[in-house]
Amino acid sequence: MTDPNNFTQKGDPNYDLEQQTEKISGDAQEKVESERQRAQEVADSTPKTPEEMLNNPDVVAPKTKKKVAEKKKAQAEAGAKKGNEKFEVDLDRYCKFVDRVTSQASKDYVSYMERLGELHDQGCNIERLDTAASGICAEGGEFMEIVKKIKFQGKPWNRDNKEHLQKELGDIMWYVANAAMALDMRLDEIIYVNTLKLAARYPEGMFDVNYSENRAPGDI
Repeated sequence: MTDPNNFTQKGDPNYDLEQQTEKISGDAQEKVESERQRAQEVADSTPKTPEEMLNNPDVVAPKTKKKVAEKKKAQAEAGAKKGNEKFEVDLDRYCKFVDRVTSQASKDYVSYMERLGELHDQGCNIERLDTAASGICAEGGEFMEIVKKIKFQGKPWNRDNKEHLQKELGDIMWYVANAAMALDMRLDEIIYVNTLKLAARYPEGMFDVNYSENRAPGDI
């Protein structure tokens, strides 16, 4: 019976060439299929996880596997030991250290009074300056306490609390005014100098994180 897929018959000049072509094509297909099966076998036998890799004797030698296991065990033990360590400080020694690095005027009455006298002789109104510094910090803390409770503790944002903030801000301003008088400066002068400082820091006239983080020498 004649094969409908063959375009030549035996005895045709092209018959032998066609047969050879078919044989080469068949051999090539068999080789491709064989390689595909071998690749699939390799893929199936290749470890997919670190655990499979360590447990595969064809990939990791037993001695290497043992070393890896020992290293992981040592790391785990070191981590557990570190986590259980208690950090201790000798508080008596720490207090002695603190005392050594504290100035005499900060811990001795006579030295403190002598220092106040020195500042007075230098023209410093230390009484008003100290009052202002202490008050700004104290009243600023009270202002912050209200804001903290509004942010984190459910204190309502209402008229009463806004008025409370206004009053605390007024207390802060009272101490700021005292600070200005201690420095023998006007409030508008302080605001003007601050404006000049910020204008120099932000040459484009607006906030820029780059200029904020990378300040020029002397920009405090």
